[in-house]
Order: sequence, then structure tokens, then C-alpha cells
Amino acid sequence: MDEKILESSVSDSLIVKVNISLSGLSCMSCVYSIENALRRLRGVIAPSIHVFLSTSHAILEFDTSIINVGQIKNVIQDAGYNVENIVVEGSYINTIDANNNTMDEAKSIAIDLNENFPPKAQKTQGNDTTILTIGGMSCASCINSIQSAVELLPGVTSININLLTTQASIKHDQNLIGPRDLINKIEELGFEPQLYTKGPSNNNGNSIRQRAEKEQKKMMKRFLVSLIFAVPTFFITMIFMMALPESNSIRMGLEYQIIPGLEVNTLILFIFATPVQFILGYPFYIKGIRSIWYSRQANMDTLVAVGTTVAYIGSLFNVLIPIAQRRSEPGQQFFETSIFLITFIYLGRWLESRAKGKTFETITKLMELQPENATLLTITLDEHKNEVIEEREIGLELVQIGDILKVNAGARIPCDGKIFRGTASLDESMLTGESIPVTKHEGDDVIAATINLSSSIWIKATRVGSDTTISRIIDLVQQAQSGKKAPIESLADKIAQVFVPVVISISILDFILWISLNATGKIPSDWIPEYGNPVIFSLFFSISVMVIACPCAMGLASPTAIMVGTGVAANHGILIKGGGEAIETAFRLDTIAFDKTGTLTYGKPQVVGSNFLCEKSNFNLESEDSRNDLLLLKIVGLLESSSDHPLSKALTQYADEILLKNERITNTHIALDSVKEVTGKGLVTTVTIHSTVPSVYDVFIGNEEWLKENDCVYPPYVTQEQANKTLLDWKKLGYSIVLVGLSPHFSKNKQKIDPGYILAQFGIADTPRPDAAKTIKLLKSHGIQVWMITGDNQITAKAIASKLGIENFFAQVTPERKAEKIKWLQQHGRTITHRNKYFNFFSSIKAMFQNEVSHDIETITQKKAIVAMIGDGINDSPALAQSDLPISIANATDVAIESSSVILTRATLTSLITLLLLSRKIIWRIRLNFLWAYIYNSLAIPIAAGALFPLTKFGMRPELASLAMVCSSVSVVLSSLLLKRFKEPKY
Repeated sequence: MDEKILESSVSDSLIVKVNISLSGLSCMSCVYSIENALRRLRGVIAPSIHVFLSTSHAILEFDTSIINVGQIKNVIQDAGYNVENIVVEGSYINTIDANNNTMDEAKSIAIDLNENFPPKAQKTQGNDTTILTIGGMSCASCINSIQSAVELLPGVTSININLLTTQASIKHDQNLIGPRDLINKIEELGFEPQLYTKGPSNNNGNSIRQRAEKEQKKMMKRFLVSLIFAVPTFFITMIFMMALPESNSIRMGLEYQIIPGLEVNTLILFIFATPVQFILGYPFYIKGIRSIWYSRQANMDTLVAVGTTVAYIGSLFNVLIPIAQRRSEPGQQFFETSIFLITFIYLGRWLESRAKGKTFETITKLMELQPENATLLTITLDEHKNEVIEEREIGLELVQIGDILKVNAGARIPCDGKIFRGTASLDESMLTGESIPVTKHEGDDVIAATINLSSSIWIKATRVGSDTTISRIIDLVQQAQSGKKAPIESLADKIAQVFVPVVISISILDFILWISLNATGKIPSDWIPEYGNPVIFSLFFSISVMVIACPCAMGLASPTAIMVGTGVAANHGILIKGGGEAIETAFRLDTIAFDKTGTLTYGKPQVVGSNFLCEKSNFNLESEDSRNDLLLLKIVGLLESSSDHPLSKALTQYADEILLKNERITNTHIALDSVKEVTGKGLVTTVTIHSTVPSVYDVFIGNEEWLKENDCVYPPYVTQEQANKTLLDWKKLGYSIVLVGLSPHFSKNKQKIDPGYILAQFGIADTPRPDAAKTIKLLKSHGIQVWMITGDNQITAKAIASKLGIENFFAQVTPERKAEKIKWLQQHGRTITHRNKYFNFFSSIKAMFQNEVSHDIETITQKKAIVAMIGDGINDSPALAQSDLPISIANATDVAIESSSVILTRATLTSLITLLLLSRKIIWRIRLNFLWAYIYNSLAIPIAAGALFPLTKFGMRPELASLAMVCSSVSVVLSSLLLKRFKEPKY
């Protein structure tokens, strides 16, 4: 980590966002303990604090002029939790004016390394940071020599070296110089540099897996150690002292009194219980005490610490009192309770950590797709101009942009790039879901982690490290699993905050109640023969209440289901950036608005009809031996080539194909002035045709509205009926209409006299996606209202909507008005008609007595619509941002992807149905988990408190209560893992 960034103090506050990897979290109370401790720190921005139980990490922002990362780390550790790693995710300058007001616009320079998704977003030059650990440095002179050499390298903007940590933080432009070049330069100076590998935020699959395995091993080790004490304790208490007859020599030996009041078995159990209580139980004391002291929040560790301590101290006093009084009858002890309690709790935490580890499988499997090494090719020429090729294996992290890499048959592509030499069939099913191999030729794009099935190829790296497609997919999955909480979690959060104090209060009241009942003679003497002491009898109920209560089950109910669910979604080509909030929004969704071009259609329209009206034109278009229509087509091709709009690309392609067959027209020189594009309408420019007599015209290309705005009409020799008939026929077929108009160019100081003429009509059709109609039908069958938003005219929009089975659509919508339409859908709401069964029942009874005919009664309600918007272009971004659930498809632009909460990586719209069904499965699983957790605690606490004892004469011992608590938390995790059984329907 760049310490200079974290601890710098500037006049304008530097706000840094960090991702902190934690360990030791067991329940939601732990989460609140950390959050409360961090909120008390001056300089930490409270609204930015988010601690996630399922992934054991925290995200927060802090002001480096007030607090540094070391202080934050110390506070977390003081609260009883371990900090495994801290990674900087971004920073921005928080400028404060003279009135002490924050200037929000400064936040626009914030950098979030996890928000990018292919295609690569633009980066500021010199924004990449490489951290190296350098061996062999001994003094400040070493630092100076390295800094002076590295700063001279092209693309390096700054270098900071810390002699104590031997780390160098180098800011550079990845396109000019990479980490391998930096390492080579420092090695030339005689030092030993190595690339510093950061923790879980660098997409290192091993780091996440290792953290999960480390936690599992720690819990297993503690469980096994406690088991060493628990097994002999079980034999002594349950077999030797209970199952064997009193005349048995083993039992008699254990009952032998060393001194009056102290039996052998009591001494052995005391020896066993002491290390278990104070060594194995030490983590419970530390976390429980620190949680209360630093964050004013009791947690599950507090309950365990209090329960086991009461059992241990109670036993100790009950043993010491008879010894002090020199009574021959020993006191009733229950040291085994604390031993069994701690053993069962560690068993539960081990099983829970194993189950939680399985929820990481999706990420680890994605990360395992990336190869660890790459084959770098160095190509040079000898004196005979022959290629000399040198191969060497390098680590994947050392691959740089522009490297030539060799990929053999059967190997995975190491990074995103283009085929430099060779042809191969690639398996891209990990990204597209299509099992059929794709043949790639020289110049074609290849994606990291896809498999080369056929022959050896060379590729040129274009995206490396965290910029590759697979790395960004992993980032999005991680964001989803630690994203915004679902609204359904709010109730659980509120309950968890007061859960532990309430349980402790119930436990104390329960103890007082049983003691009071005994003191007043309300408890029959035959109820407590086993324990022999009313205090111990009451204490057991109290301890059982503290141990059986399980906030862990409530804390894990939602995070584990969301983690497993988002992983399942990723396996089906659905990346949920918005986490739990997006999943619940998809669950409550009732309206979906589709952008037409590129979403419902392929976004690759073709010209399917053309009509030129310039044969009798008064304009002098003809140039020597060329034809008017071809010359006009060349003007159209040149003008449209300046635009990236799908319709412009279709016209450009059409013009190129026609003109390629007529080479004579290519000799005519045409000059364009600057082209102006009016979004949602068309293009305009001034064109000069250099012929015998140069001609200058204003050219307008676009929809009918655009041509009317610029006073373009049909030529006199074309009747309005003829022109309209062609357009009407095309519109009925669902074609998009593009018109071309020309008018003589007049300078600004001359008045335009003659109108422009429309000289060409083009009908352009975009092929609907083959699964679009089926998807629309399935959405409607699930009760989803479907809308289409398009810039096409009313007739064309109706024709396309009719083909796809869409009844509702908005036509002639300009890009800036798309967001308004989404807002209208949200505010207009949706009328929900449903049968009220109970109302119908009572109405039928009433009708029967009054000899009336019973009618079905329907309840009509109006609700605010939850609207999803699906788009793919920059012009869809405002509408995506306005919608409740923004969704982008695989080929969407960077801006559309950044605005989206859900990304469909496969080129199939049926993924929407999968998203809908999976979101319902996830939410119902969360509800089931919460229901089970609430039912468990609602029933378990009264039973442990002895509510059924008067009827059953059965009191739940504390060790059994701890086992029940273990089962509840583990069962919630196992319940969430059942989501892995979700199968995508066959469409």
C-alpha cells in the first residue's frame, strides 16, 4: 500500500476508499461491533462504512488529513477482530470553500478500480500503480539511485520508496511501460525487485480461497483440541458416573474423596475445564469484552463468554464451599458444561466455515480459469532478415500491453488480445454459454480464459491484469456478493442490534424467576433431585437461554443466499452488480422497457429498400460520365461514415457495396465540411463536388421530421402520393426510414430562396433477435408488463411491436426523452386486478341468504410500477439511470454498463427469464432462512428457559442448548447452498 497516499495531509482533504479484509466475524453482532467502533473515529465518513459478514470484509472512506490507515487498523483490532489486508480502491479530493461547504463536483475524479467492465474505460495517463518489494537496499543512497533511474523511464510519473518496508510504489502509464520493464530496470541497478501481490482485491483466486481455508483450519484445530478434553469428560460424566453401577470399581475410584468434599472426578474435571475455559475460550473473552468496551455492542461471543464463565465459576464455588466447611458430602459441580459448550461451539463454527467456504466456489472457479503463466515471444531479425524467435515463460502478472504471446492447442488464452499469427478454434462457452467452438483468424479479438482447441497461435496483448474481461467479471461478481443490502434485510438488522442484550436480560429474568419460585415454595422438591441445589437448578435454565439464542442464523440468512445466488447467476451469464438490492428489485419487478435497436434487434441494420428521385433533378449532380444516383450515394456514404449510429453504419456499408461495382464514380472528388449530428434526428453538412463546374450543396440525412425542419420537400415531378406510398409500405413492414435532402448552399449573408429537395429514400431493417418474441411472451406469462421505446415513427414501431408481440410502445422518442418515458411509467403505476378470496367467500354467503346471484369480486389496486430498462448504447444511459433496475446486454457500451445493475453477458434475451426466476428463488430462500431463524429463536429460548419443564420434567442442559445453536446456524447456510440446484429452464 502506498503509505504516502494514505498519510499525506493536504489543504484540500484527500478522501481515500479502502477495502479491508477481516477475520473473526461470526454473526451480525460482530458486524455492528466493527461498524460502531469505526463510526466513533473522527475522520472516517460514517455513511461510507459497510461491513459484510459473508465475505468478511469492510469498505469505508476516510479523510487522510485527520486519520490514517494505521489508526483504523488498530481500532478494528482493539474491537477483537483481525485485519488480514488493506487495499486502496480509489481516492478523490474533497474541496471545502470559504464557507466550509463541500464542493461535490470534486468527487467526479474519484477512482473506483472495481467499477470497470469491458470494453475498457478510459484511464488518466499515469494512473496505473505498481508496487514492488525491493531487496538489497541498505540506505538512503540506494533509494536515490533507484528513484533517479526509474523516474527517467518514459511513462513513469512518480516513484515512492519506503526503506523500512522495502516497498516501492510506482505510478506509470500502462500503455507506455509495464511492471516487467520496471523490474528489469531495477535489476540492472543491482537490486532484487519482486512484484508485490496484494490481497483479495487483485482478483487472486488463491487469496480468497486461502482466507477461507485458513479460517476453516483454525476452527478445526480449536475444535480438535477441545475434543481432546471433551471425550474423556464425556466418559467420566456420562458413562463412568452415570451408566456404571455404584459398586463398580472405576466409579468408586472416581468418587473417592481426596479431602473432605473433593472427589477425584471433580478434580479431574476441574483440570480439564480450566484450560478449555481460559485458553480455548480466550477468543470469546477478548471479542466479547472489546465489543462492549469499544463499540458498546454485545455479540455472540459475549453470550458464550458469559454462559461458560457462569458455569465454570458456579461449579468452582459449589465445590469450594463444601471443602471450606469440611463436609463429607461433595457439592454438585458441572465443569463438563463449559467443556461441552466450547467444544460444540467450535464444532459449529468449523462446520459453518466449511459451509460458508462453499459459497465462494463461484469466484474461485472463475479465478481458476486464468492461467498462472504465459509464453512470451521475443522476435528479432538476424543479418539475413530472418526472424529469430525466443520463447520464455513469465508470470501472468508480468504480461504487458503489446506483448506477443504464444498459446498452444489445449491451453487457455492468458489475456485479452488480438490474433497476431495463425488460425484456431476457441471454446468461449465460459463467457457466451455457446458450446460450439468459434473460429478465429488474424486480427480477431480473443478473450482471456477461453480455450484454444485446435492449433498454436500467437496473440498480441491488448488488455492485461485487472483490465481483462474475466477479471472484470470477477470484480462484478464480488461487487454483487458484497453490494447493497436488500430491503428485506433491514428488519433482521434492527433485530440483531438488540438481540444479545435482550437475550441476556431474558436469561437474568429467568434465573430470578426460578429462584423466586423456589424461595416461595412453588417448586416441588422432586423437580430438583438431580441437581440437589435450587441455585444450580435455576442457573442451568439461565445458561441454556444464553447459549441457545442464535443471532448467527439471522445474520447469515440473507448474505449466504445472495452470495450463492449471484454465483449461480454468473454461471448462467448474468452479472448482478447491484447485489441484494438488485435481486429484490428484480423480484418485485412488474414492468420492463426495452430499447429497440441493439436490444430487441441485433443492432446491425441493413438497407433493404432504396428509391432515388434525382434522375430529373435540377441540381447539377452529374459529373462527367457518372450517374446522379451513384454520385448521391457516394455523398451519403461519405457523410454517414462520420457517425457511429447503427443506421449510419448500414447506409455506409450499402454505399460501399454498390459503389464497389461502379468504379468510375470513385474518381469524382467530393469534399465535406464539418459534419453536425443532431441526436435523434440526423446529419447535416456542406458538400462540394469538384467537377467541370464545382457545385456546393447543403446535405440533410435523417428522419422525416428532420427533413421538414430544414424545408426539404419532394421534387415537383414526384407526387406526394407516390412518395408516401413507398414510405407507408416500408413502415408497415417495420422498416426504419431515412431520407436524403439537398439544397443549394447559401452563405450566411444571403437569403435562402429555393427549398431543398428530397432526392432519396432508404428503408432499413434490423433483424429481431430470434429469441425476442419468445422472451416477450414468457415475460407476459409471468405477469410482467412489456414496453418498447424507439425513435422510429408510429407505423414502423407498431409493425415491429406487432411482430414481437408487444402491445405497449413509445414511438419517435429522442434519446433525451427516454428517461422521461421511464419516469412516466414509474409514476403512472400499474393497475393490479386480483381476486379477493375472503371477500368472495363472505359475498357468496350474503348472496345466498338474499337469494341473489353470486358474482366474482375483483379487487383493483393501483401501485407504483417497479420498472426495469434494458439498453445497450450511450443514449440509453439516462433512461437506465432513471429506472429501478437498469440492465445492459453483452455488447453494450461502457457508459451503459456503468449505469447498469445487471449485465447479461450472453447474447440471449431469455437470460431475463432466468434472472426473474432466480431472483424469486433467492428472495424466497432468504425469507425461508429468516422464518427458520425467527421460529428457532422464538421456540428455542422459551424451551431453554424451562417453559415446558412443568409439563415434561425435561430441562435442556446448556451443552444440548449449544448443540441446538450449532444446528440452527449451519442449517441456514446449508439452506442457502440449496440454491445451487437451480436449473435454467429450456427455452
